[in-house]
Amino acid sequence: MRPLLCLATLVLLVSTGAAQETVPPDVPLAEAPVWEFTGSAFYSDPPGTEDRVTPIFYADRGPLHLEARYNYEDLETAALFAGWTFEMGEEVALGLTPMLGAVAGETEGIAPGLEVDLGWQRLAWYAEMEYLFDLEERDDDFFYSWSTLTYGLTDWLDAGLVTERSRLVDTDVSVQRGLAFEVTHGSLGFSLYAYNLGSDDSYAVVALGFAP
Repeated sequence: MRPLLCLATLVLLVSTGAAQETVPPDVPLAEAPVWEFTGSAFYSDPPGTEDRVTPIFYADRGPLHLEARYNYEDLETAALFAGWTFEMGEEVALGLTPMLGAVAGETEGIAPGLEVDLGWQRLAWYAEMEYLFDLEERDDDFFYSWSTLTYGLTDWLDAGLVTERSRLVDTDVSVQRGLAFEVTHGSLGFSLYAYNLGSDDSYAVVALGFAP
């Protein structure tokens, strides 16, 4: 658990510093950064591994971004990330969040990562990627990625493409590709991702999200 302890200390220092920032006198108190909490849970049963539930929790305060994952890098493995979000653009909105993560459990390591959020009208591209430096076996270093490219068909339905690269998926290809369907209703979201359609390696992932 040493990687998680190191990152937890870093997160504590960063969040404490952010909490102690002085709000300029000309900024109303209501506009000061507040904590925002969201989360998702993914269920999947891909080739080459056991079925699993992967919960992911997010905490944001202004540009400060914290993230916790379980069963993502490996089964029975937790990860904690801390990052900083940079936003730019209006008509074409871009968000970049470089992060540093610590992984502990069945796999232990350090994982620098990046999340990208790009939006233009009804088009949206989201990508998350990380490179895991395994602390126990260098040959087990691995690049993970997951991304969606979707179009807003209605105010509540998005559809498009999804790709995934994970050590927990064992097929004849290194990158899994499929279709994405995302439904939102208020603060709740439901998603279906269907990979490798028409092949013996087809599988689906369903997800529930909460974003108040």
